Amino acid sequence: FLKYGKKPEQIKDYRVIYFALHNEPEVALLQFSPEFNNSMEIVAWISKSLTADTLLVVKEFPFGFGIRSKQYYNNFRRLSNVVLAHPENTSLEWINACNVVATITGTVGTEAVYFQKPVLSFGKHQIINHLPTVSYVKDYDSTKKAIEKLLKLEKEDEIFKHSKYAL
Repeated sequence: FLKYGKKPEQIKDYRVIYFALHNEPEVALLQFSPEFNNSMEIVAWISKSLTADTLLVVKEFPFGFGIRSKQYYNNFRRLSNVVLAHPENTSLEWINACNVVATITGTVGTEAVYFQKPVLSFGKHQIINHLPTVSYVKDYDSTKKAIEKLLKLEKEDEIFKHSKYAL
């Protein structure tokens, strides 16, 4: 990650979708998203849905270093529009730098709503799925359509204020 990880200022010329990895298996995933908890598949769906001016940034869970194999991360690096996040940057820094946050479950989606960022949700049972700036997706086609929709949103849109207030 120190060698290949990117910092927000290194990719500022791109639109960015930020995805924070989960530990797998994890209680939160098994409880709140038993029907879907495969990060590798999420990355593939998002990667195939992106235009040339957009990157997917994948950030390892702070306590996840050393749990997954080097090969696991190399699979991400083989995708031309996927970059690993440098470990020195916090999730909050990536939320502020990105255009869309992708999540299965957890606090990153809630934080994104609070900081008025659109959310691509893969977790069926997240309460934030009911907010207008959050799109729940369950397959490749819905992922592609949601990304197109969410990238068109402007931070000044009233729905961000509505989502934050409802949160």
